[in-house]
Amino acid sequence: MEQAKIPRYPRMPVTIMMEQRGQKWQVIGILPRTGAASGESGRHLVRDDGETRIYQWLGLELPLMPDGCDDYWYNLTSEQPRLYVICQPDAQGGPVPLRVTADQDDAVAAEEHEEWFFQAAMPVPIVLWIKDYVAAHYRPGPRKGKIKGKGGDKYRNPFDARKP
Repeated sequence: MEQAKIPRYPRMPVTIMMEQRGQKWQVIGILPRTGAASGESGRHLVRDDGETRIYQWLGLELPLMPDGCDDYWYNLTSEQPRLYVICQPDAQGGPVPLRVTADQDDAVAAEEHEEWFFQAAMPVPIVLWIKDYVAAHYRPGPRKGKIKGKGGDKYRNPFDARKP
């Protein structure tokens, strides 16, 4: 993808698939949606076999921001890139997704505000989309932990590891 055409603040519509077994919930998939969001939102029952229910959530988007590039890159280079669904409980105690993020720090911060978060594997199309975004918008800055030595604080580029 040509870097000049990647917006600074893109949003990707996503579909969240959640499974309920008794009182236990888990995200079983997050899928990118093509085209613009249809305006359709909320929870839709997809399957109920008496033991397990699968719900589809529509109307959410995965936003990216330039300030998050370090965190996105860290996520992408982990053993298993993940997306996080931040939720609040509904009246019956089930989760209601509020937002989706690729930044683990956002998920941890949500938990500190008594929100729930679920995680799921990041699908390949979203991995590629975020890689293109980071390549276009990453600006090196000081490391969180300084490297001691003659040069003082060192700067790094997450793409250096990919160079031959």
